[in-house]
Amino acid sequence: MMFGNDKRGKLFRKEKGVKKKDVYDMLLSIGPAKKVVIYFLSILLVIIYMLPFYWMFLKMFRSSIFAHFPPDLNPFSLTSLGNFIVNFRDVISFGSFPLWYFNSVFVAVLVVSGSVAVGSAAGYAFARLHFKGRDLLFYAVLATLMIPFPVISIASYIFMLDLGWISTYQGLILPEIVSGLNVFIFRQYFMTIPVDVENAAKLDGLNPFQIFYRISAPMARPAFAAATIYTFIGTWNNFLWPLMEVHSQNLFTLPLVLNFFKGVNGTQIYWNEMMTVVFLTLIPTLVIYILFERYFVEGFTLSGVKG
Repeated sequence: MMFGNDKRGKLFRKEKGVKKKDVYDMLLSIGPAKKVVIYFLSILLVIIYMLPFYWMFLKMFRSSIFAHFPPDLNPFSLTSLGNFIVNFRDVISFGSFPLWYFNSVFVAVLVVSGSVAVGSAAGYAFARLHFKGRDLLFYAVLATLMIPFPVISIASYIFMLDLGWISTYQGLILPEIVSGLNVFIFRQYFMTIPVDVENAAKLDGLNPFQIFYRISAPMARPAFAAATIYTFIGTWNNFLWPLMEVHSQNLFTLPLVLNFFKGVNGTQIYWNEMMTVVFLTLIPTLVIYILFERYFVEGFTLSGVKG
């Protein structure tokens, strides 16, 4: 019996979901003056956030490697599709760029898969299983969120060195799999799922693993989406750990590759090619967000509903 797809699960997700209608009703209840201020601030924030992307696209379609201040934001100035093709070709043919791109995708996919699997299982255990010291262990997991990575980076490097995993895929991947934030997200979400649904499954003879896999996990899609996006972005943009762990260019990831476009000793930045690389690095992030955006806000919202 698949409880994850039954009407109770759908009803639960529908009731707990973030309803756009509620947002629209709230906006309609706001006075005209306040509404104008909200729209003005919203448009201003959009412009501020989108301006760097606009400048990135301009540099991609230009042949000049220089950046000027104030920047030339005229979209018809020195821009052409031919320049973008040349920049794209130069980037793709530079060094081992296809291999570096593959490294980033490979590491990110494995880290996301492992981190989401470990986080969901641990979160479910903290939410549903009763064992001695459970709350104390959960508080210890939360405490790890307050420790910045630079504090433990040296210890992590020495540990990888003792294992002989320096400049290896496992050295890049395994230290990133365990995420205290993912455990917290899943634990909080599983706490919002009615216990009666799982009790009914117990009466059908399902063990805790089957209940988790067949019932709770399908109902926690928003939490999976939030954890996937957060983990992917963090891994994809990670610079410090690959910089410490990787000593061979064959294992470079894209954040390290960007350093190549600074020229000799950073004296000259090749802005047109660097912005082309930045654009290529943005594509997987945008794809992941578009695929999981439906559940993203709901996942983070429900993760804080119940303690």
